[in-house]
Amino acid sequence: MFAMCLLFAMGCTTPNLRVLYKDNIKATGAIRNNGNAFYYSVCIGTDIFPYDGRQTFAIRLPSGTILSSDDFSEQAIRPIALKLSETGDGTVRYNPERGSQIYFLEGVGFEYKDDQLITMKISFHLSHTKKYIPEISTTASGTFFPFPVSEKHLKEIFGPPDKTNDSRIW
Repeated sequence: MFAMCLLFAMGCTTPNLRVLYKDNIKATGAIRNNGNAFYYSVCIGTDIFPYDGRQTFAIRLPSGTILSSDDFSEQAIRPIALKLSETGDGTVRYNPERGSQIYFLEGVGFEYKDDQLITMKISFHLSHTKKYIPEISTTASGTFFPFPVSEKHLKEIFGPPDKTNDSRIW
C-alpha cells in the first residue's frame, strides 16, 4: 500500500508542462513521459516587447496559405482574415479596452495597435466542429512542422532558448 502511494505521489509531482522563453517568444508545451516537450502554443511579442520582425520564419495555415515573417503587416493579414471570415475560419474584431485590432486565422492570431504588430500567437485549435493545425518552418519554402511542434524543431526555427521552466498542472 505504501509503495502504491509513493508511486502515485511521484507521478503527481513529475512536471508535465514546459514553458520555453527566447527574447520575446514564449512557447508552452506538454512534457511527454520520455522528457521531450511538444509545444501547442507559441506567442511572439508582448505589450512591453512587441513583435519586431527579428525572427525569420513562416506559417502555413490549414487552408494552405503561407504567411512569411517578411510581411506580417496588417495590410497583408487583413484581407486574408476577411476572406476566411466568409467561411467561418477567420474573424476580425476590435478590442476597445486595448485599442487594438485582432485577426484570427485558422489557429493563428495577430494583434495590431496603431498599425504595429504587437503580438502573434500560433497554436492548434480543436473545437467540436473544427480542427485547425497550423504548421511552422524556418522559411516559406522550407520543411513545415505541424503543431504541436517538437522542442527540437522549435529550436531549429528560433534557436536555443534563453530559459525553460518545467511545472506540474493537473
